[in-house]
Amino acid sequence: MVSSIKEPSLKSLHADGRTLPCRVANGHAPLVPSERFPLRVEGRFIVDRLGERVKWACVNWYGPESISFTFGGMEKLPVDEIVKRIAELGFNCVRVAYSLEAHVRNPFLEEQFVKANRFLSGKRFLDGFDAGIEALTKAGLMVIIDQHVSRAGYCCHWSQDEGLWYVPGYPEDIWIQSLVNMTRRYRGNSFVVGIDLRNEVHDLHSNPKWGNGLMMTWGDNDPKTDWAAAATRAGNRVLAENQDLIIVVMALCFGMELRPMRSHPIKLDLPNRVVYETHNYVEYQFWNLIPRDLGITFSTLRTITMLSCLALSATIFYLLRRWRRSGTGYPPKHLFLMSLGAWSALFSLIFMAMAFTTYKAACTYCKWGAQEDFLPWVYFWLLAALGGLALLVVSWRLSGMASLAELLQVDRNLLQSDESCDEETDLFRKSSGEGSGREITRPWDRGLVINLQCFMVSVILLLVCMVALLAAIFIDTYWFYERWLDKQWGFALEEGQAFTAPIWMGEFGYLNHGSFWLQFMRYLSSRDVDFAYWAINGIKYSEGFNQANGEYRPLPGGARWVVELYGILGPDWQTVKKAWLVRDLQALMDSPSRWIPTDIGCVTDFLGHFCDVPFRGPDV
Repeated sequence: MVSSIKEPSLKSLHADGRTLPCRVANGHAPLVPSERFPLRVEGRFIVDRLGERVKWACVNWYGPESISFTFGGMEKLPVDEIVKRIAELGFNCVRVAYSLEAHVRNPFLEEQFVKANRFLSGKRFLDGFDAGIEALTKAGLMVIIDQHVSRAGYCCHWSQDEGLWYVPGYPEDIWIQSLVNMTRRYRGNSFVVGIDLRNEVHDLHSNPKWGNGLMMTWGDNDPKTDWAAAATRAGNRVLAENQDLIIVVMALCFGMELRPMRSHPIKLDLPNRVVYETHNYVEYQFWNLIPRDLGITFSTLRTITMLSCLALSATIFYLLRRWRRSGTGYPPKHLFLMSLGAWSALFSLIFMAMAFTTYKAACTYCKWGAQEDFLPWVYFWLLAALGGLALLVVSWRLSGMASLAELLQVDRNLLQSDESCDEETDLFRKSSGEGSGREITRPWDRGLVINLQCFMVSVILLLVCMVALLAAIFIDTYWFYERWLDKQWGFALEEGQAFTAPIWMGEFGYLNHGSFWLQFMRYLSSRDVDFAYWAINGIKYSEGFNQANGEYRPLPGGARWVVELYGILGPDWQTVKKAWLVRDLQALMDSPSRWIPTDIGCVTDFLGHFCDVPFRGPDV
C-alpha cells in the first residue's frame, strides 16, 4: 500500500545492518568525493560504494540538444564561471542534454554561441560538450547525460514525432549506438554517474510521416511501442560498456505515468542500476488547467458551486411546497418511473459525452493513463444511460399507454389504484394522508406533470452540484495531490516491494509561488525525492514553438534569443531572478528534506501571473 510509505530517516540502508548518517549541508547538497564512486541503487535510494545515501540535487543545463549545439550561456560567460555559479547555488549534479543529430553530425559551433569561450571557436559539437562536462566534473559536480531528442531543436510537444526512441532518419540502432559511444567517451570520468536513456517518451499522434500513430506500451514486448523493452536493450548495452553507471529510465507520457512499472519493473543484466525518472509541470495534473486557462481560483469555484447548490435547494423546496398545496396525491407509479428513466438516460448520455471528451483530451498527452482513468467512466455512464432507457421502456409497456397524450390523461381511478400500493413504492407519501384510505379528489394534470419533471431535473442538478462542490474543496488540497502522485509514480518509493526503486524528478519548473508549487514542494520534501530543476538557463536560442492545437509557430523574424521563463538565472547568467525559488530548492537538497512553506502562496495561480517574492539579493 502506498500509505505505508514512511518519512525517510537520517540513516542509510545497508545489507549487513551497518548505518551511516547522511551528510547534510546548510543550503547546499553535499558533494560526493571521487573515492565514494561508483553509485548503486539500494531499495528506494541511490547510495555510494559505502552504502551512504547520495541525493541527486540537480539542475538542468541545456543547449547542446538545440540548434545552437552547445551549452547555454557560453555566449555570455566563460564555462568555468557558469559552473561556479551552479555550485554556489548548492547543486551537486547537473543533467546535460544532447541530440542524436548533434552526436552523429558533430557540426561546427557558430561563433555567436561561444563568443565568451574563444577556445571553442572553429571547434565542433563534441568539443563544446567535452568542455562543459570537464568543467562540471572538475568542480566536483556529478553529471547525468540526457539523450534528449533525435533531431536538434525545440522539444517537447505532443504533436511532435519525437515521443518514441526512434524517428525517421534515426532508428533504434543509431540511438543505442549513440548511448554506447557517449558512455565510452566519458568512461574514465567517474563523476559522469548516469545515462538518461531518453527524454519524455510519449505517444505518437497521427501525422503524414507515421500514419495513424502509435500508443506507447510497457511490458507487452511490441518492438514498435514497448518502451520498457527498448530501455532494457539500451541499458544492457550501456552497462556492457561501463558497469559503473546508473541507468535512468523515463516514465511514460512525458514522464508523468509510471503505473505499468508496478507489474513490470525493468530488470537489467546487472542489478541495482535502475533509477526511474519522472517530470512534472502544472499542466500534468488536469485540474490545474482550470485556474491556469480560465484564470479563476478554486476558491471562486467553491463559491459558485455553493451558491448554485443553495439555489437548487430553494427550487426543490418550492416545487415540493407547491405540490403539497395542490391537494393532489402522489404521482402515478408508472409516470414517476418513466420520468426517472427518461431523465436518468438523458443526463447519463450528457455525462458520457463529457467523459468521452475528457478521455479524448487526456489521450493527447497519455493514452495509457486515459484508458485507465477516464475510459471506465465512459462505459459507466453508457451503462447508466442504457439502464435509464430500459426503465423508461418497461414502465411505458406496463402502463398500457399508447401515446404521450394518453399518458397525460390521468384519471381518478388510476390515482386511487396507485394510492393502494405498498409503502416501498410510495416515494412521495404524504404524512397527512398515510393509511387514511381517503380518495384523492384532484387528478394530476399537465401542470403537475411538468412540476414533477422540474423537480427531478432540480434533484439531479443538485447532486451534480454537490459533487462539483466536493471536488472544488478536495482537489485543491494536499491530501488529494499526495494521493494522485502516489498513484502515478510515488508508489515506487515504498520499501520492500518488487517494484521499489529510486525516483528522480528530472524536470519541473514554475513561474510563481502558488498552490501548485507549494504542494509539489511539500510532496518532494515529504518523500525526500531526488530532483533536477528545469533549468539554470537564463535565456535560450529559440526558433519557434508548438501551439496548444499542435501547430508549429516560428518566431517572427526567425530564430533569436528569448527569456527562459522557468530559468533560475537572469539573462546575465549571474543574477537570481526569484529568491523564493532558490530558497525552496536549497531546502530540498538535504536528506531528509527540511522544506517548510515559509511564504504565503499566490492567491491567483496561473501562467502569466507574477505574484512572487521579489529578489533582494543578499538573502539568497
